[in-house]
Amino acid sequence: MRLKDKVAIVTGAGSGLGRAIANRFASEGAIVVVADVNGQAIDAVVGEIVSSGARAYGYNVDVTSQAVLQTFTDDVVKKSGRIDILVNNAGITRYRPFSLLAHEDWDLVLQLDLKAVFFCSQAVAPHMVRQQYGKIVNISSSLGTGTTPHVGDWTAGCSAPYASAKAAVIQLTKTLARELGPNGVNVNCVAPGFFLTPLTGATRSPEQVAEHIAVRSRMAVLNRPGQLEELANPVLFLASDESSFISGHTLHVDGGRTDRM
Repeated sequence: MRLKDKVAIVTGAGSGLGRAIANRFASEGAIVVVADVNGQAIDAVVGEIVSSGARAYGYNVDVTSQAVLQTFTDDVVKKSGRIDILVNNAGITRYRPFSLLAHEDWDLVLQLDLKAVFFCSQAVAPHMVRQQYGKIVNISSSLGTGTTPHVGDWTAGCSAPYASAKAAVIQLTKTLARELGPNGVNVNCVAPGFFLTPLTGATRSPEQVAEHIAVRSRMAVLNRPGQLEELANPVLFLASDESSFISGHTLHVDGGRTDRM
């Protein structure tokens, strides 16, 4: 087992990519800390993992609050003895027509998609530095590496807050890798392409979702959306000791996006 007895925090683990990552980690022997703001979702994921014979417990956590995160990480260490892995997965989208994007949209997206990545990393860092070991994996996006036309009436500007936050996560990853590397902490990033998650339909009508799936599938050389397990496996690699000499790297998991090749 690649993560045997490692204590792994996964933020936004109540659904979608985070849920898949949490279950994959558990299958490799990790003690998974399911962190989310949705209490029912936390219970469901913890239940899945425990029923499979693995170990997990959950926390209802606001990852945008430094004070909450300090208490949370201290409690995890008190309960489990250490923190070995952090996956910064929690995120949100807020696509609106370019002309209608307001400061509230920017604040909401940057608070969760960028600032929370920094705050969570800041909270676990002292524990990882103390043990001279740790793995931080940040989840960015293909939209953080370049622009692309949107579907239907939506233009590229609709994704401005999200794309900007995800691009910043890539640079933040490099900064944190430099900061924490001398203390045995690897910091890396995964930039997913198109995966079907609850966020896919969060701000789209059913018709828009169908069009989105068709268009995004054609943009990848594999001509399909990614399966959640196909994202969880690369994250597992970066969280394991198989990636011990990799840090500051962004791994694109996008099915061969033709607009990125």
